[in-house]
Amino acid sequence: MMSQKNKVFIVDGKRTAFAKFGGSFKYLSPVDLAVLSAQGLVSNKIDHVIFSNVIPSTPDTLYGGRHLALKLGLDEAIPAYNINRLCGSGIEAIVQATRLIRSGEAKMVLTSGAENLSLSPHLTYGARFGTKYGALKSKDLLWDTLTDQYINTPMGMTAEALAQKQAITRQESDEYSLNSHLKAIKAYQEGLIQDELVEHPKCSRDEHLREDIKLEELSKLKPTFSEKGVVTAGSASGIVDGAASLLIASEEMVNELKLTPLAEIIDWHVCGVDPRLMGMGPVPAISNLLQKNSLELEQIDFFEINEAFAPQVMYCQQILKIPEEKLNVWGGAVALGHPLGATGLKISLTLSRQLRHYNKKLGIASACIGGGQGIALLIKGL
Repeated sequence: MMSQKNKVFIVDGKRTAFAKFGGSFKYLSPVDLAVLSAQGLVSNKIDHVIFSNVIPSTPDTLYGGRHLALKLGLDEAIPAYNINRLCGSGIEAIVQATRLIRSGEAKMVLTSGAENLSLSPHLTYGARFGTKYGALKSKDLLWDTLTDQYINTPMGMTAEALAQKQAITRQESDEYSLNSHLKAIKAYQEGLIQDELVEHPKCSRDEHLREDIKLEELSKLKPTFSEKGVVTAGSASGIVDGAASLLIASEEMVNELKLTPLAEIIDWHVCGVDPRLMGMGPVPAISNLLQKNSLELEQIDFFEINEAFAPQVMYCQQILKIPEEKLNVWGGAVALGHPLGATGLKISLTLSRQLRHYNKKLGIASACIGGGQGIALLIKGL
């Protein structure tokens, strides 16, 4: 395993429940959502703030990291910045925090990610300088964010391409989606998810999760992206609003404050893949991460792979040969939702808590990334 002189830890973390599209959080800015998730993690020892966000759905989101730090009451001298690696943004925030600590630039970093997809604006082009004839051009920033302009292809079609490549059927995709919900429902029933949530009067439970879901209902949904495709509204990640935050600290700070960390950050890997097959990104990201650390897949106790689409994560699972009992064991984004900038932090928090709850050693959090990338993070349970 990769040996690091300066150990870095996930000290603590929280997230909001994820509100459904147009639901309880529809009027809260991404910054205010981030404040909700981070307010219990505030420390006067924080040296830096990193804010991950994909769609700046409100003007203040452009100032996101800085406004987050100020709204949390942190000292004005503490710097902050925003990052965007699309669906990998949350994990990227953890990576950059770890780099700051290992380089000696910081001892404790607050990483926070948020997305309010309900507030995604419609943009009007040409209004600033006027138009002589014809209508002004309007664009839906939400739809265009979920479409790779380089290949002019919606993200869902890249999942359809993987389904064809691996011969994943509509029924198999629906069954995976059902199981994602059932695992999340079971985790809620056993009280496994609640401790990662911050209390909020309007939203205390993931709103996208359907308690009454049935396979027959999933099978009746029409394909979303292709007439004969397998991806439906039931097998795509939920469009939701929410935030997640993690406190990352050096070994020195952990010892100084007598903290009990959740997990140790070991290593990561980021790579590029064919944009038309972007959902396969976790495959080379995880494979290279394992190789770099002289690990076999069998040595990893749990995997959290973001469920952008059911056939997408099924493809990754089948190619990597990940056992069912090790993958997204408390449900994934098909059931709980995918607030783009927050997801990587959420799955890393969940993975850390799984390692502790089951007394396991190693876990990998991973996500595919629009435009054709993959990112994976290796953590060690404590």
